[in-house]
Amino acid sequence: MKRKLKLPLVVSLLAFGAQLDAQEWIQFEMIESSALPIVRTNINGMGDHRLVVDVGFNDLLLDTLLVDGSGMKLVERGETQEISYYGKKETVSVSYVPTLELGKAKFELVRTLLIDGEDGTGSGGIRSYGRIGRDIFEPLRLTVYYPRKLLMLEPSPATEVPPGGVSYTSEGRFIYVPVKLETDSVVEEAMFVLDPGTSGSVLDRRWANDVKLAGKKDPEASVSVVEIGGFRREQVPMLLADMHALPYDGAPVGVIGADLLRTLSVTYDFARDLVWLTELEDDAS
Repeated sequence: MKRKLKLPLVVSLLAFGAQLDAQEWIQFEMIESSALPIVRTNINGMGDHRLVVDVGFNDLLLDTLLVDGSGMKLVERGETQEISYYGKKETVSVSYVPTLELGKAKFELVRTLLIDGEDGTGSGGIRSYGRIGRDIFEPLRLTVYYPRKLLMLEPSPATEVPPGGVSYTSEGRFIYVPVKLETDSVVEEAMFVLDPGTSGSVLDRRWANDVKLAGKKDPEASVSVVEIGGFRREQVPMLLADMHALPYDGAPVGVIGADLLRTLSVTYDFARDLVWLTELEDDAS
């Protein structure tokens, strides 16, 4: 089930008006093996701090190196939380960031987990200092335009729901979506993890063998058609692996990873638990 914030989070869009041009596209960076946007933020009026936008997390995570090194003032309430985000269980401190700004969006009194150690982006050549999880964006709609490395945050419209979206659920910290797969002789629908932090798309080896999407000795499967809501892509290669060995709760049979997502525009409507994957033309602007 989706975990809601325990305390109210105040969100405003600075200088927001009725016209779309009151919004702005925000540039981001990426490391080569990932589709996680790395953005510049202001925290308590101090910037530019690199943070990862990661819908595979719920909370705001900050590296203690950033907090301690900058003398950043946080609101302390003596809270702790047990996590196992990076392969081991640990208990971390919980604080509250007075203000977090990303583009024209300003978030106030944001619940924050303080993490010791580098979050993995440094090995890819771009050092970030924390992650912005999807609960922070709860009232908003996020569009990530991968080919041009641009993203946009905007209010989730009260009535405007474009066609082709698919409802997502969450198990643990990850987002799950139903995916339809076809070959010449097989049509299957199953639950996949939507994980921009994983470099490649994956199928569970045993499941793929059982439903005849791949042979027992195949290193990968070439799926004739993959459909996710209104999105359709033909001839999609997927690695075969043991999903039980990967850090996902529930029983997903595959992962939609960075190799596919980096070619698309992806929109998350966090207020409605919907996501759209949109195919782009080569000359799209």
